[in-house]
This record gives sequence, C-alpha cells and structure tokens, in this order.
Amino acid sequence: QQGLTDLTNGIYAGVRGYNGGDAYYGMEVLGTDTWTAADQVAAGGNQPWVYLDTYDLQYNSLSAFLNPQWQAGYTIIARANVVLDNGPSTPIGGVLTQAIKDSRLGEAHFLRAWAYFQLVQQYGDLTINLHSGELSTEAARAPEDSVYKVIIDDLNQAIALLPVTQSEFGRVTLGAAQHLLAKVYLTRAYRDWNTANKQADFQQALTLANSVINSGTYSLVPIYADLWCGTHRAAAPADPGRQGFCDVTNGFSERNPEVIWSIQFSYDPVQYTNTATSYNHVVFLSQYDGGAGGWAAGITRVLDDGRPFRRVRPTPFAISLFQQTRCGAVPCGPGVDVVDTRFDGSFQTVWFANQTTSNPAGTCPKCTSGAPINGSMLPGSQVGAAAGSDTALVYSLWQVPDSFRRSKAYRIGTPCTTAPGADCGKDNDALGRFGYAHYPSLKKFQDNGRTGGFNDLNGGKDRIVFRLGETYLIAAEAAVGLGQPQVAADNINVLRVRAACDPTPANAPKLCAVSHKSDPAILVTAGQMTLDFVMDEREREMSGEMTRWDDLHRPGKDFFLARIRTWNPYAAPNITDKHYLRPIPQQQIQGVTGPVPYPQNPGW
Repeated sequence: QQGLTDLTNGIYAGVRGYNGGDAYYGMEVLGTDTWTAADQVAAGGNQPWVYLDTYDLQYNSLSAFLNPQWQAGYTIIARANVVLDNGPSTPIGGVLTQAIKDSRLGEAHFLRAWAYFQLVQQYGDLTINLHSGELSTEAARAPEDSVYKVIIDDLNQAIALLPVTQSEFGRVTLGAAQHLLAKVYLTRAYRDWNTANKQADFQQALTLANSVINSGTYSLVPIYADLWCGTHRAAAPADPGRQGFCDVTNGFSERNPEVIWSIQFSYDPVQYTNTATSYNHVVFLSQYDGGAGGWAAGITRVLDDGRPFRRVRPTPFAISLFQQTRCGAVPCGPGVDVVDTRFDGSFQTVWFANQTTSNPAGTCPKCTSGAPINGSMLPGSQVGAAAGSDTALVYSLWQVPDSFRRSKAYRIGTPCTTAPGADCGKDNDALGRFGYAHYPSLKKFQDNGRTGGFNDLNGGKDRIVFRLGETYLIAAEAAVGLGQPQVAADNINVLRVRAACDPTPANAPKLCAVSHKSDPAILVTAGQMTLDFVMDEREREMSGEMTRWDDLHRPGKDFFLARIRTWNPYAAPNITDKHYLRPIPQQQIQGVTGPVPYPQNPGW
C-alpha cells in the first residue's frame, strides 16, 4: 500500500527536475518583453544559450536547452501513467485509506495535466501517452485540441478526487486543480481552432478562479514583500527595509496562506542532485560587489545577498512598469512618489557595506561625496565607514542627475534610458547606468538557508508555482475576454490595495514614504481594462515568476510577436512567426521509427 504513495512521490521528483535548472528559466522568461540576457549569457558571456533571448540562427532543433524540458515533461507523464494504470486496483488497507488513495490518484491526474499543459504551450501538437507499458519507438503528434481535451479531463478527475487541504505541504489540492483548470480554459479560449467555445471558456476560467478566491482556503499576504520570506534558517536577519529577507518574527514564510501550490526543494546534501535542487536563486542577481567591473567599494559577496550569476535582467520596459506615480510616469518629489510597493517587494535595490578585511577594525572602504560615478572606486576616494550599517550601493527606479549622484557617499545606479524599448547595452555599465551586469536584482528566489556559503548553488527554498495573487489576475483576464471590464478592474484592485503602502505606523516606513491604502492613485478603472493593461499588471504582480513567455504566448501569435518586438531590442530583429512555437528537439525526431517521420513545427 505504501507503494502507491512512493510512486506518486516519484512524479513530484520529476516536477522538481523540470523546474530547477537553466533550461527552465531560459524558456520561461528569456526573450520576452520584460526579461533579457545579462552579461553571463549575452553576447560575449560565458554561457551559450543567448539564442533564447535573441532568436538568432543558433536557435534550432539542435539547441541544447530545448530537449531537457521536453524529456522532463514526458518523464512526469510516464510516471503519472504508472500510478493511474496501477493505482485503481491497489487494495485499501493498512496505511492506505480510501481518502489517501483518492488523493494519490487525483495528484497523478493533476501532475500529468500540468506536464501536458507546460509542453503544449511551448511546442503545440504533442504525442499523447495515457498508459504505461512496453517501450515503443513509434510516435505521432496529436493536434492541440486533443491535448487540451486530455488536460481538461485529467483536471476534472483531479477536482473530483483531491482534498481541500493536505497534511503534507506541497501535495496538490482541490484549489490547485481549480486554479490550473482556470488557466487552461483561459488559454484555450484564445486558440484559433476554438472560436465556437471562446466565450464559454472565458466564463469557465472566471467561474473556476472565483471558486478558488471565494473558497476561504487562501488569503493574500498583507505585505507583498513577505511572500518571498524564507524561514529555513532559524536566525534569519531582521530586515526592516524588506530589501532581502524578512524578519522571522513576522510570521510568514515560503509556506504562507497565499500559496496554492509550491514545489518542494531540499537542503539535505543527500538529495543534492540535478532533480532535487534549484539554483533559481542565483540567475536573476546582478553584480553588487566590488572588484573587476564592480561599482561599489565596501561590499563583498555574502550569503544573504547571494551569488550574482547575472543570467537574466529586466528590460527597460519592465522597469518602466513600476514608474507610475500620482504625477503619472514621472517622479513628483520627495515623499510622494511611491504608489506601488511591488517594485521594492520584488527587487533588491540597496546593499550595505560589509567588507572589513584589510581595513581598521569596524570600518570598510566607503566613497566620499564627489567620488566618480563611473568605473571602479579609487582608493583615494574612500574613507572608513561602519560595516553593516552604511549604505554602499543603491539602484534607483528613476534616472538620477549626475550632480545628485556625486553628492552622495555611496554609489547610485540609474536606469539607462527613459525609452522603455531602448537597448541598455554593456557600455552603460561603465557609466553607472543599468546595463549587462548592473541592474535591480530580482530577490524572490534568494535563499539564505544554503549551508555551503554564498557560492553554494544548491537551493532548498520552495518555488511558488500557483498563488492567490495570480488567481485574481486569471479572473481579470477572463473578465476582459467576456467584455466585463468592471469585474476585471475589481479583481486587479484587490491586488493594488495590497500593493499600496501599509498604513500601520510600524510598517509604513518599511516600504514607502507615505501611506495611501485609500489613495485613488493606486486604483484602476473599468475604462483602463484592456488585454495589454492586464498583461502589464501581471508583470507588476508576478515579475520573474517563470510565467512570462507563456503569458505572452497565451493570447496568440500576433500579441506574442508585437509585445516582444516592441519591448525587447535584442529579440526584435530576428523573431518571426515560427518562434511562436519551439522547435521539436532533434533527439525526439531522430528517435522515432515507423513509416511516417515525426513532424517538426512550421518553419523549423
């Protein structure tokens, strides 16, 4: 009887493998309107998969980062098939109750549906395998509509079998199945072959999203930044500025009431394998330390600030999405600029001096006012400053005049442009502007529970896959599709009220200069509700959460191409119709035998 649970656990192990490495973030965020390659991936970097950002000629069916996700998806499917073929006949008894058996079968249906949904969004038509058995080298591709039917059937069965809650955090639940099915219907509503069911699918998506929202099982974390807390390390540092990790006394962690489903990773060295660990915590981090190409004196790499792998950086357009104030897309003045706290809740923009080596006790190098704003700091422009208390580096949301930057005793990085679709190339790094290596660091995956120091790549922090914040966005997008703009605005405003400054005296200074929970500047109206607006709001709420490529793909090819061509200057020259789907990996095509060759996607 324990075997059914063990087999189901094996499916979850496959899900970890799908979510933990370079191929995953490369295919989910690179080459979109809001994320582009940083200096370790961009031209001249030490990693080869820049083609996922540039869509150049290196991007083809032989590309190394396409096959791992294809294989990982079908591994999940194969393991789920074993459970679903053998689980129904497993007798009740011992530790296996009817409730546990139902749950395990529901989990298998859900995870198989999730894998097919991941693959169909990226590759289109798929081979459908619903049973285990002897290995076969013959295969054909079924059309997308058949794949969606399988996904919907699986999720309806999961909904009938899964419990509302699980005793083990990370096992999927009724709410997770409803959330995923809402997203599946939302996606299917846009498909060209589904015009007859378009409005019905939008309605299904809205109804299912409302079921999750109104279930009472989940609730929004009151302060957005607290979504990304980690409490694995018992003595996590207090962080009154919410710049890195939350004070453990706040009561929230990665396992918070907003999480609908998350993937569980481990710090156990025995489990440090390619399928049990995640290094998402390093890929979004910019260079913050001094040294070659470094901007700030007095900073060295530490566990809490992470290892800056510099794989992925926000585009100027992504930065511009947060540049909204009571005065429009310009700063109003001191104390009145901040409207949306999700920028500081998503990105680390302040680093403190921490370097004391080779300096007088308790001091570290620090720039004096009048120090140069470009290049590395010079010894002659440094004075002693208390380690751990003095600001050494700030990345500004707004462009800052050179005169102001020179007036401060710390380095200030500034956006390279006020044109959201412009190229912020590597030349900007030498001028103190956001470029290839220096930019606000997404901190959602930062992981200070690692046991091997700042160089340790083995992350154990859970990855949140579904959360209630996204459920509201699914409802809003479905409402736009149904022509119900007020319903869309109402759902977005729930998130915007949370994104506004916390009005309590204890919390207001942590995230903003003024309190405006009821300030109408944060709220949106029905007249603003368009698909483009909802897509912008998805990025403000879910920046970097491994959905952006699929989000752009969902409304269709024209939307996908227009957004990327407009806002990603590296992708714009090369992206064409064929890039709407990934090429089928050549390993798959060559591995299939039979009278009919395995079909490749159009244009590849």
